[in-house]
Amino acid sequence: MGGKRKRSKYEIIHDVLEATSPGVKITQIMYRANLSYDVTKKYVDKLMSKELIVKKDNMYYLTEKGLKLLDILKQYKQKKEELNHLLQII
Repeated sequence: MGGKRKRSKYEIIHDVLEATSPGVKITQIMYRANLSYDVTKKYVDKLMSKELIVKKDNMYYLTEKGLKLLDILKQYKQKKEELNHLLQII
């Protein structure tokens, strides 16, 4: 039973932040995060408004705040995977 499952908002933000390191263009974020251009632009704009990503010379970079959130989201993703594994065992 393998099918595609929808990523949560947190997983998408994680993927966008992870794709932004080091400095990259928006198309690289789009491909690395596996998102359409419109969805990528929406998330990048939102993350920029929250000062998690900055744009300089047509390149996007993670801020210190963005790095901290990425670390938290990595922990969240790991705990979620552990929980899903435990639920499969039960």
